[in-house]
Amino acid sequence: MSNKLNLSAVERYSKAYAARVCDEFFAQNNTISGKQILSLCNVQQVNLLTIRALFEKWQGDTQRLRSPYFDFTAPEVQQALKNFMNIVSQFISVKREQFEPLLVDSVGETLVLILEPQTFYKELMRDLPNFRFTQENAAPLTKYIQINKQVIPGLVEKLNGKEFVFANQAMTWIDEMPITAESPEKYLSLFAQKVAIPDELVPSKAVSVSEVIGNPASASFFDLELSKPIAEEKSYTPPPAVIPPPVMIPEPKIQEYNAYVEPPKYVEPPKPEPVREVVIERPAPIFEQKLNSVTNKVNESSYDKSPAKEIEEMRLNERLASEQKSLNDQTKANRTILDHHQNNRIEGINSAISLNQRFLFTNNLFGGNIQAFSHALDEIELCKDFGEAKELILKKYVPRYLWDITGAEAEEFIEIVKRRFN
Repeated sequence: MSNKLNLSAVERYSKAYAARVCDEFFAQNNTISGKQILSLCNVQQVNLLTIRALFEKWQGDTQRLRSPYFDFTAPEVQQALKNFMNIVSQFISVKREQFEPLLVDSVGETLVLILEPQTFYKELMRDLPNFRFTQENAAPLTKYIQINKQVIPGLVEKLNGKEFVFANQAMTWIDEMPITAESPEKYLSLFAQKVAIPDELVPSKAVSVSEVIGNPASASFFDLELSKPIAEEKSYTPPPAVIPPPVMIPEPKIQEYNAYVEPPKYVEPPKPEPVREVVIERPAPIFEQKLNSVTNKVNESSYDKSPAKEIEEMRLNERLASEQKSLNDQTKANRTILDHHQNNRIEGINSAISLNQRFLFTNNLFGGNIQAFSHALDEIELCKDFGEAKELILKKYVPRYLWDITGAEAEEFIEIVKRRFN
């Protein structure tokens, strides 16, 4: 496998795996509960990350239960709200259309955790609230991670009593941290029981030097020959000298030629013809011809202008003026229609984004992470109005992915979101 994980292959496989699992489960069930999620997939890490996604949804719904007309900070209200949400969490019931996107994300995150743990944990740091890593938000992370789970305790140890560090510092620690990743073959074989693993996601096996030398078909001459034991050197005895017999070279025979050869006759070359001077008459330049023609016509018309012709010219000028006015009115009408379509409200952000825009937004605004881009669209769709959507973008995605808010891609993305809530 290459040094960089093929995220497009991860996304394609995640959708295929989630579709197969959902086809099998929802063929017999209309909804899925929390206990059923914990035993849904044969890779337990997928189930745990799906529960974690539901936990984040649950926390988001709790934060939305606020009103400017009531004091939600009162201790009695806080305790009642906590009891209410705890009871609600005992009755998880999700339909397929809401559950399958969560399962797709969980499968993709699990594959990244197996194949590239550093990338998985750095994405976790980007998703931290307020872009900060603390001991408090480290505890929930360890509860939902079973594979390659030594990273979070290592980060907590590096805090060394500090209250928090920003996510950028935590990501630097992850890059510096030696991570002994678990062998992915065991987990990939479990995934393959549902959907075959594509070649892009299969790690290539490193071949040792001893295996190369042991296999003559794949070993080089230098590995094979230099690995053999060196034989003892023997003293070299030259063979006896052999004197060749003398070779008799015959004398060359000289053949005499007495025939007379007549010398070639001299032929005088033909004299060149004198060069004749050719005079080419060049016509006057085209612009001078046209100028003379126009001048002649003007001169002729200036002396032969009757009252009838003056009236005809006035009518022609009026007709051209009216046609010019109609053309201007049509241009203004077309511009008004274009503005209306550009500012018209759209039903969904995802359907309004073209393939070219999707490529630009993913690479320039979301660091090439397709799953993060899709998750952001889903989260923005849940906002009540444009003000809430804009606040979400400025507080969460701009600092997380270091957007250039004045850039063309950011302005185009925010304009599409504005049309959604127009």
